Amino acid sequence: MSAPQPGHPRVFIDSNVFLYARDERFPEKQACARRWLEVLAAREAAVVSPQVLGELHNTLLRGKVRVPADEVRRTTLAIEPWSHGATDLELVATAWSLRAQTGFQWWDCVILASAIRAECRFLLSEDFQHGRQVEGTTIVDPFQAGPETILADH
Repeated sequence: MSAPQPGHPRVFIDSNVFLYARDERFPEKQACARRWLEVLAAREAAVVSPQVLGELHNTLLRGKVRVPADEVRRTTLAIEPWSHGATDLELVATAWSLRAQTGFQWWDCVILASAIRAECRFLLSEDFQHGRQVEGTTIVDPFQAGPETILADH
């Protein structure tokens, strides 16, 4: 993964943002998600984890979001360079600690632990509490705030 451009914070992106970017059933959310992804890609600030790639593969392969079969792999290959870190025992231990601290669901804690480990200033997801800060990472719901709200001063 390339480092973010100087002055640009890292932003960890949850799988739901990628899924909405492909989901034509929700045009407003699709437009928001695409805008976020375009801005973060342009600033080289996007970060994901292998878990996000796996969730994306699983959802697309099961057909929950309609994507032609030959595009499923291309979709995830395109974001693999943004992948950072691995799910290992240290990350699992951090996730347990975060679960006790926040009360979030298990897999959300693994995502949050990955974002914290990757030193992401923000976690982009609709599955958490918008605006909540945990260990230096602020949760941003992409459908409640645009990229300019967190990147304007950077």
